[in-house]
Amino acid sequence: MTGESRIAEIGKALAHPVRVKMLRLLADGERCGCEFAPILQIDPSVVSRYLALLARAGLVTSHRDGVRVMWRLTDPSVLDVLEQMEALAATREVAR
Repeated sequence: MTGESRIAEIGKALAHPVRVKMLRLLADGERCGCEFAPILQIDPSVVSRYLALLARAGLVTSHRDGVRVMWRLTDPSVLDVLEQMEALAATREVAR
């Protein structure tokens, strides 16, 4: 996969506000996948789909803890990228 393709895949993973919120929830450390649905008020099947998409993009990783699947950020620097994107978005809002 080329660098451009990899960037596009990450961009697609970040292209939904709920997935961005999921990444921010993982900023404090790993969480069980079961925790996302009640916090974000979305169906557990959507949580699974979104976590799988984030994992394919290389942004999160998981491991089993008994019957629970625990999720964490693959690289916490993704939070820095989110902050930069937020700053860019704020700059664009001011320019309008």
